Formats: sequence, C-alpha cells, structure tokens
Amino acid sequence: MTPIDISSDIYMDQGAFEHASQEWMQDNKATMQADMQLIFLGIFLFVVASGVLLYSEVRLVLAQREVDDKVIAGKDVGDQLEQGLQAMGRLRAYLSLGAVAAMVVALWIGLFALCHMATEMLATMHYAFTGCYELAFMVSFVIAAIWSLFLVGCCWLCTRPWTGGLCIGIAVLGDLAIDSGSAAAVVMWAVMSAGAAFLFFAYAPYFLTDGPKSHPERAPLRDASK
Repeated sequence: MTPIDISSDIYMDQGAFEHASQEWMQDNKATMQADMQLIFLGIFLFVVASGVLLYSEVRLVLAQREVDDKVIAGKDVGDQLEQGLQAMGRLRAYLSLGAVAAMVVALWIGLFALCHMATEMLATMHYAFTGCYELAFMVSFVIAAIWSLFLVGCCWLCTRPWTGGLCIGIAVLGDLAIDSGSAAAVVMWAVMSAGAAFLFFAYAPYFLTDGPKSHPERAPLRDASK
C-alpha cells in the first residue's frame, strides 16, 4: 500500500476514485452506518455542551449585572448578593470547564469515526491513511478552545467589554491559524494567546476600566424606580 497522510495528494482518476468510493459504501453499509451514527452523536453532544456553556456563562453574567446595577446606583451590594455571586462563580467553573471537556470528547467521537471511515475506504484503493487519529486528537482541543472562547466572549461582551473582546479576538485568530493548515501557526497562536491572557488579567486592570458603567438608556429607568 502507498502511505499517505492528511496533506498528501491522491494520484487517482476522479472517476475511478468516485467509483471506488461508491463501491466501498455499497459493500460496507453497516460500517458506514455505524460511523455516521457516531458522527451525529458527536454533533449532538457538541451542541448540548455548547448549550451548557452558554447557560453557565449567561447565568453568571446576569448575576454580575445585578451587582453592577447596585454599584452604579450607589447602593450597598449586601453580603447575601455578594456571597451568591461568589457561589455562582464557583459553580460556573465546574459547569463551563465540564462543558469544554465534553466538547473535546464530542469532537473525538465524531472525528475518530470520520478517520475510521476514510482509512477503511482508502485501504480498498491501496492507500495506507496514516496520522488521521493523531491529528483529530490534537485538533479537537484547539477547536473546542476556539469555540468556547467565542461563546464566552459573546456572553461577556456587554458586561465586561474588554474581557469579552479579548476572548473573541483570540478565537478569531485561532480560527485563522486552523485555516492556515500550519501546525506552527496553531502552536504560535496557543503560546501568544496564553501570553496575551496573562498580560491582560495581570496588568490590564491598571490601565483599562472593565467594571460596571452607567448605561444612558438604563439610567432614566433606574432613576424612575427610586
């Protein structure tokens, strides 16, 4: 067999390739059906995990906005509200991190099934498809991180705009790194993102105001309710 990987070209007539692919699908319906079921399972789990992450972040955002409104209005936040926010923050850590981990597992399920299907199909054409499982294993972490950062950034953009903007910016750069197809670009993105996050959370509070701010449309409503 001719060894190939994800970046290799298949030197085969297009018509012959399509005929061989259709023949494999006809002869291996059970295998293809099992792999497709795993792919759809992975998609379903990924969507559910995304929903859990959104629930976790939006829940904390709403609680934080309630505290922010009291701070803006000059009212005492109160120990009960502050403790409730802290408890919700601790729960959010478990929910959000668990959701991201579930995304990684969901991607493994779907991508490994896709690799299995491609490997078996290409084997009938005398190609040894290598490296697919290893690539799927690593790429799953990157995709889950990019998507999670984008969702978190969207959730926090209106409440903590600098933090939300940083998350979305890192996610967009990560997507560009993935699209480049270069492993070096992805590694560089991961290192630079970690460095940017450290610098932001360590030093940005001294230069940027990311706390509660009075909103011109909400202020008259708040004043009228007093």
